[in-house]
Amino acid sequence: GINAEYGGQKLKKMYERYESLAVHKIEERLTFDVTTLPDTRCPTICYLRNMCDYPWHSHKQKYLQNLLCDSYGVIKTEVVNIIAEQDLWSVSDPNSCGSWQKLFLYNQGKKIEKNCQEMPKTTALIEGLDTFMSGVIFGNAFISILNGQSVLEPHCGPTNLRVRCHMGLQIPQGDCSITVNGVREHWANQECFMFDDSFLHSASNKTDSQRIVLIVDLWHPNLTITEIKIFEELFCSTTLITHLILSLSKPN
Repeated sequence: GINAEYGGQKLKKMYERYESLAVHKIEERLTFDVTTLPDTRCPTICYLRNMCDYPWHSHKQKYLQNLLCDSYGVIKTEVVNIIAEQDLWSVSDPNSCGSWQKLFLYNQGKKIEKNCQEMPKTTALIEGLDTFMSGVIFGNAFISILNGQSVLEPHCGPTNLRVRCHMGLQIPQGDCSITVNGVREHWANQECFMFDDSFLHSASNKTDSQRIVLIVDLWHPNLTITEIKIFEELFCSTTLITHLILSLSKPN
């Protein structure tokens, strides 16, 4: 079950507002002890037991993927217009294997107002996605640039409560791919794919050009509406327990 230090007490209070059976099931299934999980699936913060065990989810939530792909031109135009604004981008450590830049519209559930003002149409589109993880620590939306001749080493995301959506904005020809749980896929312009990033995954760009994608975190499609509401409270990005969880978790 859940250790009280990590939110168990807060979860128990939810019995007053939600169906008891739904809260009880989460209490039984949610764990912050990820040390017993296999190396191929080791989220850094928490794990919900008895979820589906397949990493790729591109066949689900197609209507959301279509909404993003239909707005490819609008999103790419806003990215091109802002790409030179270096003060808005987070950059990788010069000593790391992968050389990347990120421009966050939402970072761990918090809206980055300055960046969103620079990309208003993209922001409105993301906020209109009904399963976007707004307001929770696991919810991010950002533009990701992976520079040429870069490799992101295998790693796992924070939880299996989400799926991560990638849409290709500027994909170079050649060897540029992502591998999730041993299965390799190549990005393509104006195409989306979705995966559970609690599985071990890595990325590489062995071309001489930049790879640019939009990344959006969505609630896992196997969660019920009630479960999502409970998790929205438990992992709200502004609560004290959230900061405790982040401070005690391993870096991702």
